[in-house]
Amino acid sequence: MSKSADVEKKSYVDPGWPTHVAGGGHPVTELVSKVAGASSPYGDETIFPVPASQLGYVHPYTKVNK
Repeated sequence: MSKSADVEKKSYVDPGWPTHVAGGGHPVTELVSKVAGASSPYGDETIFPVPASQLGYVHPYTKVNK
């Protein structure tokens, strides 16, 4: 047997998987979610399209140097 066979393998842990979940349960997956697919980064209660008056976005403009 070679020396590499005696080395213990380190298991892979996905760094994106949460380490602590409130209540000691499992993180929500689409199997237990009320909607299929990934959750929105803005929250599942946000309805799109959002009215422009609620966004607070100011469009940039170019000031020409003279």
